[in-house]
Amino acid sequence: MTGYSLITADEIAAFEAAIRDEGLKTHDFELQEEVFDPQTAEVEARKGNVGIRCLRTAAVAAYPLGDGSDWVASFAAELGSSRFSDRPR
Repeated sequence: MTGYSLITADEIAAFEAAIRDEGLKTHDFELQEEVFDPQTAEVEARKGNVGIRCLRTAAVAAYPLGDGSDWVASFAAELGSSRFSDRPR
């Protein structure tokens, strides 16, 4: 697993489970974490964004990271609504 600053191993496991639950392959998705610099951010909390790209369809989305965010649930909801798929629901 790639090292992340804000994304936890449990979140990665839930992210991969959501993909598999939709009958998709985890290697078709990539994550990119962007951590906000606390010296320039307006809020001192650990925050950032995670970008997710489906390599097969080129669909992309970004979700907030940090305290109080649930990016995996947001991703799973969009995955379930075919945002990342080329197949209609």
